[in-house]
Amino acid sequence: MATGMLSRRQDTTAAKNMHCVQAKADYQRNPNRTERTMASPEHTLSTATDGVASDAASVTPVGATPALETEAAPVSEAATGAFTDAPAEPAPVTQEPALQARAKTKGVADIVFLIDVSGSMTPIIDALRRNIETFIDSLNTGDANAASAVKDWRGKVVGYRDIEAAQAEGLEWLEDNPFVRDAVALKAQLGGLRAAGGGDEPESLLDALYKVATMEASPKGSQGEEATKWRYRSAAARVVVVFTDASFKETLSVQEAKGGSLQDVANVIMANRIILSLFAPNFEGYDRLSQIDKSEWEVVEYEGLSPQEALQKFTADPAHFRTTLKQLAASVSKSAETVAL
Repeated sequence: MATGMLSRRQDTTAAKNMHCVQAKADYQRNPNRTERTMASPEHTLSTATDGVASDAASVTPVGATPALETEAAPVSEAATGAFTDAPAEPAPVTQEPALQARAKTKGVADIVFLIDVSGSMTPIIDALRRNIETFIDSLNTGDANAASAVKDWRGKVVGYRDIEAAQAEGLEWLEDNPFVRDAVALKAQLGGLRAAGGGDEPESLLDALYKVATMEASPKGSQGEEATKWRYRSAAARVVVVFTDASFKETLSVQEAKGGSLQDVANVIMANRIILSLFAPNFEGYDRLSQIDKSEWEVVEYEGLSPQEALQKFTADPAHFRTTLKQLAASVSKSAETVAL
């Protein structure tokens, strides 16, 4: 009988070292998740949905002379060479006010489950639907790896297919839903997905990531929230969880980024503070996606099995998959401790 193997991609440098961990017969996994810390690229697309204002005008370029103040300060007699009979009194010492620590938004997250809904994904969608309560319970209580509870969360499900194949088959390539706040509603969204079509690999994951990352966000200081928008980036962590058993197309097809590449997707993910968690096959494209800052990649593979069969096996064991979802909840909890910017 073939031995199953589940491995986690981990790296802390740009030069990545690949390694796999042999799974035990009961599919027990290492509970520790490693967060990506790769630096952002030098150039970032200006597609941040929160309208970040540039501070360039207030920065003095390296090597430039700072501009002089237009109003000169009063000059003392001592400075001009004049003398007085009385000794000059020392200038009073003023104490600088203590810097205030930045406020933190803890335990708040917006979570998008971005799921491949091509024809082979029916068992995976069913497994998610059956076990999503485990993820939500762990999120609410913080019981995995002593994680902090995420007391204010919203979640939604988004399905994607290959754009060209879906259009040819009369299917929607992107199935979107609003953000909801309870497990029952999230489970209903999963139940509404229909795995169909998609054609042959690869699928349009990069297009789907681009659409989700550039989703409109509520403005800073907004008193309300909308179910079709991210909350402002400092009000909630933004987490995207991908489940797929297929490779992806390298060139974007969506009109607003037509002809773009993986680097363009990486730029908008970082510009909009998206935290990416991938459950995907051991393909080189996912290795590159996992190098995006703060990203995680769970490599799903078993010896002798195709990527489709491997993901089905990965989600088929209820106890194992519930443990996976608990660890995912712990990772989201860690991400929800974000410094307000």
